[in-house]
Amino acid sequence: MHDALRATSDSLLFKVTTAPYLLLDTDLYIRGVNPAYLRATGRSLDELHGAFLFDAFPDNPRDSDSTGVRNLTASLERVMRSGTPHDMGIQRYDIPDPQSPGIFRVKAWSPVNSPLIDADGRVVGAVHHVEDITTVYESLRHAGGSGATEGAGQPTALLRGAMLALAFHQRALQATGLGKSADLPAGAGGAGGMSAAGLARRDALWHRITHAARQGPPGRGCLAAVCDCAVRELPGADAAVITLHGNGSQNIQLAVTSSWGQQAEELQWIIGSGPSLAAFTTGEPVLVPRLDQPSSSWPLFTEAACRIGVGAAFAYPLSTATTTVGTLTLYHRGRRGTQPPADAEVFAQIATAVLLADLEGEISEQVRATADQSDINTAIGILAVAQQMSTNDALAWLRTTAWAKSMSLADFAREILARRPPPAPR
Repeated sequence: MHDALRATSDSLLFKVTTAPYLLLDTDLYIRGVNPAYLRATGRSLDELHGAFLFDAFPDNPRDSDSTGVRNLTASLERVMRSGTPHDMGIQRYDIPDPQSPGIFRVKAWSPVNSPLIDADGRVVGAVHHVEDITTVYESLRHAGGSGATEGAGQPTALLRGAMLALAFHQRALQATGLGKSADLPAGAGGAGGMSAAGLARRDALWHRITHAARQGPPGRGCLAAVCDCAVRELPGADAAVITLHGNGSQNIQLAVTSSWGQQAEELQWIIGSGPSLAAFTTGEPVLVPRLDQPSSSWPLFTEAACRIGVGAAFAYPLSTATTTVGTLTLYHRGRRGTQPPADAEVFAQIATAVLLADLEGEISEQVRATADQSDINTAIGILAVAQQMSTNDALAWLRTTAWAKSMSLADFAREILARRPPPAPR
């Protein structure tokens, strides 16, 4: 096995990520499988490691229209030939049921294949990343018929983003040992001691959000669909705001449903206090059923918010296991106030998953970038020594020249290495 394949397979990042990854050599034999991939497919390491990809995952013989093997073969050949990643979109690809020999489980995936390149710039394999989006794919297909996807069987980018966010949420539950109910879809069981009815309600909310993403106007993001759905589904929530919090006074309102809700959120940043800031700081929900109570912890915010008609505010932190990144705040208009909506915390969980879903892309980027960074560092060192300049100046020159040549930094570094000694910087 090539050193680049072995190094990637042995890396801690490859092993601990909850994103499913498979490593393939140029002959399409499986050379690395991470635990997340084993969980997603229900297979064991002994079954997969060293096997030919399509012996391990053949087409479903009972489905004469199956295109999984053909499409995946074409994608991997394209990646090996071009040395560039290929996003396959949404792909129906049934897999063998490990509990029932000869039986296949219906599956829909979002696969992305990326080249694995060694220090000499040669493609030595591929990284196969998949997300299991079967649950929401089936829901949309049955609810919307042929209109569940657009174009050549593919959803819009917005809808696909919502589908991937759901997949992220489901496997995050699995990774923390919360998704263990055999009677529910993968990743949908056992969360926080929820009842079967509660779990069904949570999944129903997920699916309504993905439908909202499908039906929303162009340019609206997945977080906007979460906010829109929250206002429709949660009694007493007349406005919803998702805010990404930064250091100091930095914040970005990623989604809002009304101008007055946005104004209520912005008041807190002007005044320096309020429920959203408190939820972000403490990492705990801050629930205020009556803003006009004299015991309010934020008298200036309370007075200003009441003047624009806000009667209640419920702020929920958007948190990972280690940090809080933002808030979902629900506002109610009316003097009498209202009680916190029962499903509001579920919406906060969903908003967190949507907000963090794109971060998984960084895993594949880091895997692909390992060889690139090595070439860049080598080129910087050679240039610095040959031209008697600092490494910072060498990096700046590399970046400027690569940009002028419309080349990636890694490709230009390889060009420098291929024609040692390097040209003199201008």
